[in-house]
Amino acid sequence: LPSADFEFPAELSGAQLIAEALRAQNIEYMFGVVGIPITEVAVAAQAAGIKYIGMRNEQAACYAASAVGYLTGRPGVCLVVSGPGFLHTLGGMANANMNLIILLRGKKTQYHQQNKISIDYIPNAFSVRICCRSEIRPEVLISPCPGTRTEAVRTSIYGRPGSCYIDIPGDFVNLQVNKSSVKYVECCPPPPISTAEHSAVSEAASIIAHAKQPLLIIGKGAAYSRAENNIRKLVDLSGLPFLPTPMAKGVVPDNHPNCVAAARSMALLHADVIILLGARLNWILHFGLPPRFRQGVKVIQIDVCAEEMGNNVRPAAMLLGDINAVTKQLLEEFSKRPLKYPSNSEWWKRLREKMLNNEERSKDLALQKSLPMNYYTVFHHIRELIPKDCILVSEGANTMDIGRTMLPNYHPRQRCDIFLVVLAQQTRFI
Repeated sequence: LPSADFEFPAELSGAQLIAEALRAQNIEYMFGVVGIPITEVAVAAQAAGIKYIGMRNEQAACYAASAVGYLTGRPGVCLVVSGPGFLHTLGGMANANMNLIILLRGKKTQYHQQNKISIDYIPNAFSVRICCRSEIRPEVLISPCPGTRTEAVRTSIYGRPGSCYIDIPGDFVNLQVNKSSVKYVECCPPPPISTAEHSAVSEAASIIAHAKQPLLIIGKGAAYSRAENNIRKLVDLSGLPFLPTPMAKGVVPDNHPNCVAAARSMALLHADVIILLGARLNWILHFGLPPRFRQGVKVIQIDVCAEEMGNNVRPAAMLLGDINAVTKQLLEEFSKRPLKYPSNSEWWKRLREKMLNNEERSKDLALQKSLPMNYYTVFHHIRELIPKDCILVSEGANTMDIGRTMLPNYHPRQRCDIFLVVLAQQTRFI
C-alpha cells in the first residue's frame, strides 16, 4: 500500500482518476473479475490504497460488495467487464438493492459503433435499471469523474441504502488528463438524520400503551442504522416482547428474556399491535396479512423510506425517519408517560409456554443420535464450538432457516444470510 503522503502524478490516466475519486469517498473495498478494459482500474485502485479482491465470478463479487456495504456502512465496489461479465452481476445487483454497492462496468467504447451486434454491446444501463437506485453514464468528459463518484455514493447511502451503477467507457481508462483540470469534490458527508413528526410519535406511543398483546418486530433497517443501543433501552424500558427478522438478529441479543423468536408463529398470529422497527412487510413477514397475522391487527410502521409506508397494510401510525432517531423519540415520549408492559400478563404467559414447548421439541431433535445427523443435531454441536462474537454466514433453505433458530446472535450485523457465503467459497486474493 502507498504511504500516507502518496499522491498520483500531475498527469493522470482515467483509471487513476477513477481510483482516486473512489478513495476520496472513503471507499475501502473493491471486488471484481478483471479484463479488458478495466484491468488498469483494479491496478490503480490498489495503488490508491483500496483493497482489491479478485473473485471467480461476477455474481460472487456483487454479493461480496453488498455484504461489505451492510457491514461497514460504506459502499463496496464491484468491478466487472461488459457482456457476460455484466450479465452475471444482475443477480447480485438485485440482492444488493437494499444494501450499499457501486457497480463499475467497463464497456468497449463510449461511441456507438455500427455492426457491433454482440453480447458486449447490449444496452446494459437499461438491463440494470430495475436492480439499482441510479445509473450513471459519463459520455464525453472524464474531468467530472470525482463528481459522478460522489453522486453514486450519496445516492447509495442516503435514505434507504441501495445500489448504483456506473458505466466506464473503455477509452476513458487510458485517457490522460491533467490533474489541475479535474473538478474535485469533498467526501460525501454522512446521511442527514431525519426524525418523525411529534404528533405521529405521540399517536404511536398511545397505541402501544393501550395494546393488550403487543409485539415489537426489529428489522434489518434497525441494524443498518446502528440503533441497537436505543432499541435495547426501549425493550428494557417497555417490557415489550420482540421478534427479530433474520438480518436483525443480535440488535438485541437473542438470549434477552424478551425475545420471542421461539414462538414466532404464535406471536405474529395473535398480536393486536405490531411495531415495525425498520422491518418490511415482505415474504419474510408473510406480507403482514392473514392467516399468518391477526385480522385487524394495528401496525405501527417506522421506516426511513416513505415509499414503504402502507405497503400491504393500512398502518395505524406511520413514523417516517431514521430508525435510531425515531427510537430515541419514542424513548423520550415514554419518559413522559411511563410504559412497562407487565411480565405476568396473560399474553406473556402464553408466549412463554409456547416458547418452552418449541424449545423442548428442538432440544429433542438436537439430541437424536440417528445417522445421518439431522440439522438440529449438527447445529447443536456447532453452537457449542463457535464464539459469541463470530459472524454467522448461511445459505440454503434448511441450513439458513433452522440455523436462525439454533444458532443465536449476540451482536448486531453479525448474521449474513445468503450473500456473504461467496467470501468463503469463491474468493481468491491477488
